[in-house]
Amino acid sequence: MTIIIGKSANLSIALAKALPDIRLISSQHPAEDLKRLGLGKTDSVNVIFNNFQRSTMLYDASVPTAYVQRALMCTAEVLEYLEKSGVTVLKVLYTSSSSVYGNNIFCKEEDPLIPTSLHASLKITNEKLVESFCKKNGYDYTICRVFNMYGGNDSFSIISKIIRAARENIELTLYNNGNALRDFIHIDDVVTVYKALLKTGDTPIVNVGTSNGISVKHILDFLRNHQIEIRYKTIDKEELRISTADISRLQKILPDLKFGRAEDYILKQLETGERDA
Repeated sequence: MTIIIGKSANLSIALAKALPDIRLISSQHPAEDLKRLGLGKTDSVNVIFNNFQRSTMLYDASVPTAYVQRALMCTAEVLEYLEKSGVTVLKVLYTSSSSVYGNNIFCKEEDPLIPTSLHASLKITNEKLVESFCKKNGYDYTICRVFNMYGGNDSFSIISKIIRAARENIELTLYNNGNALRDFIHIDDVVTVYKALLKTGDTPIVNVGTSNGISVKHILDFLRNHQIEIRYKTIDKEELRISTADISRLQKILPDLKFGRAEDYILKQLETGERDA
């Protein structure tokens, strides 16, 4: 059995379609949902943490207790339940974020973490909580630092916003002319990585990205060359200039994995009218 925390998360929904014997657990009241499973010492489980902040509330800490509850307490409650239930934990995957690296153009797993936001800082706190707890209890675990994921039931990424702008002929807002380089990875590729990690031991941290940095400006130029013009305005804003994954560790696990390109995905969506499930 694989337990996924965060039942409404985009990645959770995609994983539930790809993995057998899944139980989706709410991140709002995980302890209650877990107790209903009735797990005990004779049961064995994998656990995947996808308890994200809502995309619209990543930087909204106007109610600090609620923000911390969503960001941290859910993880703590689940870990505490696992220990008390006596269930055998085969593997723990924690979905972290590339944001923990801060202004780092190399993004190697062993690099110092320099978060530039509260959201990223709490991701690091979750990482340390999972690491400490799993080491204490002898659980195999992997911290998955996911870069810019798109696809699936996505309405937050810049990729989804580009598609919407083209379909609805609305103006897109870019930062700094869209020149920053980002590492875009399709959700299907993330699912492939997670399936492999569930079977891979002794990998405490791994970047989940493609190592290929492209800019939004490049994507818009690519679309323009295919007769798709998107109106946009640009505003100046402080942001990371480059954020791409070093995937040396990931390539040892999946040496033959070929990643899709974000610009090809957008073009297919617009030319065929296809929509991800």
